[in-house]
Order: sequence, then C-alpha cells, then structure tokens
Amino acid sequence: MIGWRLLCAGLVFVAVSTTAAAGFAALAGQLTAPGTWIALACGAAAAACTAQRATAPRQKITTADAVLFLLFALAAGRAFLWVIYPKGANLEVLSPHNLGDMALHLNLIHRLAHGGAFWPENPFLAGAIFPYHPGMDLWNAVLRIAGLPVYEGLRWAGLLGSAAAAAALWRWGRGFALAAFLFAGGLGAITVLQTGALDGLLDDVAWKNTFLAMFVTQRGLLYSLPAGLVLLTVWRAQLRGDTDGPKLPVLAQVALYASMPLFNAPAFLFLSALLAGCAVAAWNKGLLRPFFITGLVSLLPATWLVRLVTVGFTAPSALRFAPGWLHEEAGLWFWAWNFGLFLPLVIAGAVVLFRRGGADRTARVFYGVGLATLAFCFLFLLAPWAWDNTKLILWGYLALLPFLWTNLLARWPAWARAATCILLFTSGALALVGGLDARHGYKLADRAELAAVQVALRALPVNARLATAPSYEHPALILGQPVVLGHDGHLFSQGLDYGPAQGELDTLMSGAPPWRDAARRLQVQYLFWGRRESDRWPQSSQPWKSCAQILAESPHGTLYFLTPCLLGE
Repeated sequence: MIGWRLLCAGLVFVAVSTTAAAGFAALAGQLTAPGTWIALACGAAAAACTAQRATAPRQKITTADAVLFLLFALAAGRAFLWVIYPKGANLEVLSPHNLGDMALHLNLIHRLAHGGAFWPENPFLAGAIFPYHPGMDLWNAVLRIAGLPVYEGLRWAGLLGSAAAAAALWRWGRGFALAAFLFAGGLGAITVLQTGALDGLLDDVAWKNTFLAMFVTQRGLLYSLPAGLVLLTVWRAQLRGDTDGPKLPVLAQVALYASMPLFNAPAFLFLSALLAGCAVAAWNKGLLRPFFITGLVSLLPATWLVRLVTVGFTAPSALRFAPGWLHEEAGLWFWAWNFGLFLPLVIAGAVVLFRRGGADRTARVFYGVGLATLAFCFLFLLAPWAWDNTKLILWGYLALLPFLWTNLLARWPAWARAATCILLFTSGALALVGGLDARHGYKLADRAELAAVQVALRALPVNARLATAPSYEHPALILGQPVVLGHDGHLFSQGLDYGPAQGELDTLMSGAPPWRDAARRLQVQYLFWGRRESDRWPQSSQPWKSCAQILAESPHGTLYFLTPCLLGE
C-alpha cells in the first residue's frame, strides 16, 4: 500500500503542477513548454516539502483489507490498462460509459498540448462557454509536453490515481470504505437471479457501481477522490485534537483544497461545506487555527479557479428544486432498488450518533455534513442531467462510511456484520465483474480513418473551428479540433442551448441557399465531408465544391477551406 508520505507528496505534486500550469497558460494564452517545466519544478518542490512533514501512525492491514486491496488492484488494472486500446482495425474503450466522454478528454489533451487557446473554447459548440473542470486533462497535456504519449498518459494516470484512491479510502474508512466504494450497487443482484446474466446488471439503477460509472469515466476523480479523502482524514484528526493522528502541513492542505475546482466542482462544494462545519465545531475547542488558515489562504487561488471554470455560465436549469431526484413514479421502491440496506443503515446510524451521549462531536460534524449532502441531492438538482447529482451524492456517501461502521456495524455480532455486508455489496460486486468482462470492448474510432484525418488536419490551425457531422466519435474531434456542433449529450449536461447552432449547421451542410450566411454566422472557415456527413445530410447539394479550396483529400473524407466561397458571393 502507498505510504502516507508518498500519497500526500504525490497528490501535492499533481495539485501544484497543474494549478501552476493553468496560471502560466492563462498568462501566455496557451500551454507552453517553458511554463510546463516551471510548473513541474514547482510541483516537485512542493511535493518534497510535503514528504518531509507529512506523518501518520502505522496501522495494521488485516487479511480482509489485503484481499480488498488485491481486488481493487485487479479492477483498476483491468479498467485502466484497457481504458483505450487498439483492437484489430479499431481503437476501442472497455467501458460503454466512456464512449461519449473519451472524445472530450482526448480533444482537450491534444489541443492543450499542441498550443490551443487557454481557457479552452467549448470543443462541441461554436461560440459557447466551457463550464467544465478539465484538471486531469490539463495534467495529461502537461505530461504530453513532458514527453509521455497521450494513450500511455491516460493509462498511467488511471493506475496511479487508483493506487492513491485505494490508499486514501483505507486511511479514511479501512476495509469498509474500500468495499463500499468498489461494490456499491443497491439490489441489482435480483436481476441476476431473474435473468442469469451479468451484462446490464445496473442499467436500470441510477446509483450505479461507483467504480465503473464514476471513477473510470469521471477523470477528475482520479485526483479529487484521493485528495479529498486525505483532507477528510486530516481534518477528522485535527478536529479531534488527535496529536498522534495523520498530519499534513497546512500549506499542503491548501494546495489540495484550493486546486479542487480545477478537477472536480462537486468535490469542492462538499469540502467547502465540511471545512466550514469543522471550523464552527473547532471554535469552542481551541482547534480553529488550521481550519481558519486553510480557508483563508485558499481564498484567492480557489476563487480564481472557480471563476475560471464557471465564467459566463448562466444555465437556468442548473439548480432547481426537484424532490425525489430520479425516483419519478417508482416511489419508495426506487430507494430500495438503488441503495438497498444503505439508507436504512444511515438512518439507524444517525439515531445512534445524535442521541444524547451517542458519539463525539467530530463524528457528528462529519456525519451531519454527509447526511445534509445526501438530503440536498435528493431534493435539488445541480445540473440539467439529473444523474449528475451522483457526483455530489458520492461525497455524502463517503463521508458517512467510517462512522457508520464504527458507531453502528462494528458493535453488532460478527454474523450480523457479515450478512449486512453481503446484502450491501453483492450487487455491486456482480456489476463490477460484468463491467470488466474481458469480452467487452466498444469501438471509438477506425484507426485507418483516424490516421488519414490526422494527416488532413495538419493544414488547420489548432483553434480553427470545423464544420462536421455532430458525433461523439468524429475523428476530427478525437484528434483535438474544435467542431461547430458535437455530442448533444455533453451539450445538454452542460446546460447549453445548442438549438440555434444546430439549425445553422443543418443549413450549411445541406447546402440550402443561405448556406454562406450560416457559415458566416457560425464563423466557420473549414468544412469536412466524409461518411458521417453523407449519412447525416444525404440530400446535400454540397455547393461549396465549386468554390472552396480542397486542403486534403482521402478515401475517408475531404477537408475544405470555405473562405473563397464566402468572399466570392
């Protein structure tokens, strides 16, 4: 298992390097090689200081813990060594949840590493803001400039992030936290009894297996999950006044906390609420100083990063009152099906913790913030796509785990604990096995087409917007070129109105009489026509053929320069 010093130093290295790279990129307007190397040097210096001062007591790893570490390692190895891989003529991803997201990540990494504008434009929608936290993609772009190939960078980031997450989960809640993260899944095991198949086990479950549906696909969690759990572990010890507990220098805490908006906005929201709760609870105990300093010193960098990732974001549907979250007509069965015994146990844990003399103040603070987070997410939606609430639900879930075990389950007889864990984790364990099945693999791109389009795109500036068919797996998008309109799932989840751009793109690509005006309104000078475009607009007259300049041509498509058409009207 990763030692505490190495864990903390590695996370601080990523936090400081990426944040510094963002700062230098913001000043220069793009990520540069000198700025990247200076940022890495800053991160290395901060990591060395952290390694000298971070301490934690030695704690015994039980046999059950060792088994869970092994299972976590096997799952991480399967998920991230094959996170993207060549298979015959295709480039594939292991997880179907990654099909849409992978194009976004690859686009950002390629574009940032090749000098794309910073703050990046929205790669999927012309003229739109980009309300996203691309910290891990920025980190992979930094690694690419430092010499690590993109696909290798994705694999190493996944493997090292998994190792850090496993170590941080164990520090926070021992084996119970490891199991609860790896095997979440409600009552989906009933489906196996009915059908005898593992595939699609949690398709109709909103609270899916957290490892598969979130950790593998939401790349920001590779940093924010272990970094957030390290902060939770340190803050718990500080609030208890535990002089023998895990320690982390305040400036290292600032680095982990203040960088969080760049990697994972829900994590930053949760940690901010928890930091405030700890500060209030520490006031009367004379333990306020580290919490106050962490919040005060983090104010400027965190505010800058929050401003960076949210500038111009005014989606009216982002926050709204929606009691019941995703239960719709299912009622109470929805909660039983999704969470199984977890919610009843949470209620029982609250009764134990908050009764008079039930537990120490620290347990009440952490459990209370976790409980409030779950309640908030069940009453309000934070994004247009309701499932996105799981990104915040995850933190409430994790906050409860160690106190649920210590104050409730650990007091039960061994047979009762074992039975409860079987009921809690069987569905998630089966879903994990099915999701990592070696027979899986989903086509992201044709490798020959990708190579041909890559050659064609050399004629384009890195920030040039390209008119293409809207598709999550368009090779131009995967290779880092911004497009007029991309995957509508991303646009919807970001709360962006893409209807007008979609109408203008249809006008342009179908060759309707005002196609030149549509191109001008979209401010697009380049157009790609290939198989996807022919399928999308089969009746197109392609009027630009008579006036546009052909920049590149292959069996997979033709790249046009439209400006001569727009000037010659």
